[in-house]
Amino acid sequence: MQIVYLLPESQFSINPPSGKAIFRREGETQKRSLELIPSQEIDPNIPYPLLNPLQTLFYHTYEKGNAVVSAPTSAGKSLLSYLFFKKFKGRKAYTAPTKALVYEKAVELRRFYKKVDVRTGDRVVENFKEVSGELVVCTYESLVQAFRNSARWVRELSAVVVDEVHQIKKRWVVEELLAYCLKEGISILGLSATIPGVEELALWTSSQLLIKSQWRPVPLERFYHSLREFMEVCDEDKVACKLWDALWKLSKPDEKTVLFVPQKRLGWKLLEIAAKEKVGIFNQTLPFEVNEERPPEIAFHNADVPKEEREAIEREFREGNLRLLIATQTLAYGLNLPADRVLIMVRVFKNRKWMCIPDELDLLQMEGRAGRLGLKEKGYSHLIIHGGSSSLVDDLIAKTFSQGFRTAIQEEKNIDVLSFFILLGYLYEGFNYQRFLEKFYSFGQVSKRTIENVERFLRQRAYLERNSLTPKGLLCVRSGLPPTKLEEFLRRQYLSLPTLAVIRPLLYTKRFDTLYDFVEKGESFEEDDHFVKGMLVSCGQNCFEDNTHQFLFYTEGLTFKYPNLRHPPGEFSYLGTDALHLLRLLWELRKNGFSHGDDQKLLLIAHSVKFGLSEDWASLAGVKGIGHLRANLLKRTLQREGLKPPALFEETAHLLEKLKPLKELMVEILITERKVEKPKAQEEVKKLFKILENNAKGRLIDDRILLMYGFLHFGVDVLRMKKEEIIKELGL
Repeated sequence: MQIVYLLPESQFSINPPSGKAIFRREGETQKRSLELIPSQEIDPNIPYPLLNPLQTLFYHTYEKGNAVVSAPTSAGKSLLSYLFFKKFKGRKAYTAPTKALVYEKAVELRRFYKKVDVRTGDRVVENFKEVSGELVVCTYESLVQAFRNSARWVRELSAVVVDEVHQIKKRWVVEELLAYCLKEGISILGLSATIPGVEELALWTSSQLLIKSQWRPVPLERFYHSLREFMEVCDEDKVACKLWDALWKLSKPDEKTVLFVPQKRLGWKLLEIAAKEKVGIFNQTLPFEVNEERPPEIAFHNADVPKEEREAIEREFREGNLRLLIATQTLAYGLNLPADRVLIMVRVFKNRKWMCIPDELDLLQMEGRAGRLGLKEKGYSHLIIHGGSSSLVDDLIAKTFSQGFRTAIQEEKNIDVLSFFILLGYLYEGFNYQRFLEKFYSFGQVSKRTIENVERFLRQRAYLERNSLTPKGLLCVRSGLPPTKLEEFLRRQYLSLPTLAVIRPLLYTKRFDTLYDFVEKGESFEEDDHFVKGMLVSCGQNCFEDNTHQFLFYTEGLTFKYPNLRHPPGEFSYLGTDALHLLRLLWELRKNGFSHGDDQKLLLIAHSVKFGLSEDWASLAGVKGIGHLRANLLKRTLQREGLKPPALFEETAHLLEKLKPLKELMVEILITERKVEKPKAQEEVKKLFKILENNAKGRLIDDRILLMYGFLHFGVDVLRMKKEEIIKELGL
C-alpha cells in the first residue's frame, strides 16, 4: 500500500488562481512538490480554474483499486470522487450518510454526468423504477438494501465512493456496505475527515493508496477557554448563562458563528435565555412558550427540530440571514454549512477514565465547520472547557487516534445486528455462512460461542432450516428487519395492545425518545402520560424500553393540547417515508401469514403513523395538506358532536358538509384545549376550511400511500394509472 502525506505548507488561492501541492511518501524524508493542474485539462465542466492540492495529489498518485483519503472538511471531495470514477467504466455509486448530503452531492456531480439517479428511500417510485444513470447518488441504507435484494443496477457497479466513512464507528450499515463491495470486487474510495487507525481501515479494504492530508483549505486557529472565564449574566442555569456570555463575547458582528452544545437540554436553555433577553428566535417548535415574537437573530439546530423547520434554519444560516446558530452534533456531519467561527463546549469528566462530551471525533468534526473558502482567510475554533484543562483535552484527542480503528459492531456488540448478518451469510454461502462474516472487519472479535448461540436462536425460531433460509428468514433479509424485532412484533400480536403498539418494533430505526422533553411541563402531562401507559399494561418493560408510550402519545393526538408544539418534534415530523416502508412490510408479513388485516386496516395504519392520528380516525389524514394538528382538530370536533369517523376513500365534500355548521365549535376547541387566542383561532379555522374546500372534489386518501399500495398490487403499471383507476382496481 502506498501512503502519501499532503503537507500543511501546501498552497492554494482561488483569486488569483495559484498554488502547489507539497507532499512526502511514507518512509521518505524528502518533500516533493506538484504544480496544481488546470481544470480544463480534466474537464471543462469543473467550475474553477485549478484543482486544489489534494485533488492534484490524488490525480497524480491514484492508479487503480481501492483507496482511502483522510482530509479535513471542505477539501473538495466531490471532485475527488469524479477523478476516482474516471478510472472506471460502467455504473458508479456515491454514498453518503444523510439524505440532505445525497441531494447536495447529486447537484454537484450532475455537472459531470448526463444522467444521475438518486436513491434515498424517500420517493415512493424510486425502488420500482430501473436505474438508468451512469452515476447513482444514494444513502448507505439505499445501496445496502439494493445489495440485499440483488437489484439489477448493483450488479453493474464498478466503483463506489463511501463519503464520511468514519461513520463506520457509529453505523454498522457502513461496514456491511464495505463488506459487500469487497465480496463482489467493486472498487472503493473511502473519504473521511477524522478516523483513528485509518491505516487499519485501508489494510482491511486492501487499499492500494492512502492519502493523509495535513493541509486544510482554510487554515484553522484554535483557542482554549475555561468556562470559568465567563460571567453568569442571568439567573438561569449557571452553565447556560456563562455560555450565553461566551457566545456574545467571542462572536463578531460581521461573522457567522456556530455554538456547539453537548446536550439538547443546554441548547433549549440558551433559547429560553434568548427569549428573556429579547433576542429574536427563529425556531417555532419549542419546549417553552414565547410570548413576544421578534425578528429572528438566533436558532437552535438539533434532531428534535421538525424536518421542514430544520431545513429552513439551514437555508437562513447558509444565506446569511441568521448570524448565530446553536447546534448539536447533528450539524457536524453531512451538511455543508460553514461558519467563520465555531464555539464548542467540551464537558470533561472522569468515569473510571477521563472522557469528554462531545467525544474526540465529534469535536474534530465540529471544528471542521470553521472556515469559509474564498470568503475569509482563516477559520476560528474556540474550545470552551468545563471540568478539565486544555492539555487534558489535547491528551484525549491524541489517545483516541492512538487507540486504533473501531467499528459500530464492535462498540455495540448488538445481537440484532449479529442475527441479521448470520441470515445474510446463509443467503450467500449456505452452511459456510462464516465465510461471509469473514468479510467483515468486526466479526474476527466476536466469540465462536456467541455466534453459535445466535444461530441456535435463529433455528429455534424457524429463520433457518438445514442450510438455507426459511420464508421468515428471507422476509427479514429483503426488508432489513432484524429477527429480534420481528419476534417482538409477533409477541405483541398476542397481547391486548393497540395496533400502533403492536407495530412499533417494525419501526426499529426510530428511537421516539424526544417527545416527552417538549410536553412534560404541560398542564395535562401527568394525565396524558397515565393514559398512554395504561394502554401498555400487558406489554411489560419492552414497550417502555423502545418508547412505545411516546409513540402512542403522538398517534393518539395528545400533542394537540400543548401550544408550544406548532409541529411534531424530531423523528415524529418525518414519518412519511417510514409509513410507506411500514405499509410494504405489513403487506409482506400478511402475504407470508405472519399477520392479518384487510387492505383498509393496513392503509389506516400507514395514515396513522404518517400523520399522528389514532387508527380509527386516520382517514382524516387523507385531506391533502392537512397536517398533524389540523387533522387532530377535525377529530376532536367530530368526537364532540358524537359523529363517526369518515371512511377511507370517502369524498372530502361529504366531510366538508358535516363540518360547516361546526366552525364555532372548532374555534372553541382551539381556545379551550390548545390555549389559542380567539382571533388566531378564528384565522386558523378559516385556513383549515380553505384546505377542505380546495380538496372538496378529492377523496380521503393520501396520494403517496395510495401509490405505494398500488405498486404492491400492480407493480410499475401503476405509474400509468390515474388515482381513480387505482382505487377502482383495488376494489376499495
